[in-house]
Amino acid sequence: MNFLILLTTLLVVSLCGARELGLGQRTASHQLDKDVVRPESRVVGGSEAPQAFAPYQVSIMNTFGEHVCGGSIIDNEWILTAAHCLEWPIQYLKIVTGSNDYTKPGAEYLVDAAKKHCDHDKPAYHNDIALIHVATPIVYNERTQPIKMATKDYLKGGDKVTLTGWGSTKAWGRYVTQLQKIDLAFLEHKTCEKKVRNASWLGEGHLCTLTKEGEGSCHGDSGGPLVDGNQTLVGVVNWGEACALGYPDVFASVQYYQPWITKMMTAQGKAC
Repeated sequence: MNFLILLTTLLVVSLCGARELGLGQRTASHQLDKDVVRPESRVVGGSEAPQAFAPYQVSIMNTFGEHVCGGSIIDNEWILTAAHCLEWPIQYLKIVTGSNDYTKPGAEYLVDAAKKHCDHDKPAYHNDIALIHVATPIVYNERTQPIKMATKDYLKGGDKVTLTGWGSTKAWGRYVTQLQKIDLAFLEHKTCEKKVRNASWLGEGHLCTLTKEGEGSCHGDSGGPLVDGNQTLVGVVNWGEACALGYPDVFASVQYYQPWITKMMTAQGKAC
């Protein structure tokens, strides 16, 4: 019995790691095509964030003490993140708040429920959004605060948006323990379609950023927040192509999914 439990745990870990690094089953068929850049949800080219810079940012960790994904506090009971961050069973997840260093949490909260979009990955890389419910209400303070969500589509090409996260600062690198931040430029949808390697992975529920090669997101930033100049949450890290190689980073549009988010935060909201 102990052997079966260990085997199951190892299998879960391997599956989660595969998706985070863009090596899941879906990409296996492309491994012989050297021209295909596999998508990765991944801050490269940024800087260490000041203390309390992003009080809405959380680390979604497993109970083994490893950072899994980023997320955003949108309510004292709810965390907004990416659907692919829920490949770990919720009993193995916890939420760390109130700290720029996830190894030194301001507070920790157990997870008692999660709601994932039922059309996640239908088609591939679409509807990558989810909600996590904490077992006890989050206590707000200077370093722990909710963030308001975008309800309108108002961004224009070139507008500054800010990404934060604990992801790797280079491809295949280790996660950092100090929160990183970087200012990026919003990219209009039609332009993004022309710049991504595979436009079929891009849908109307996505928004994009692009500045230059060497700046962008990387492994471990998945599910984390993209925020505009008014401190409004506009995006959730979904995927990108390699780590800051000069291609767009792609996010779930908070404005687009606002009706789904609002419904799922109620008892009537049923999800997968």
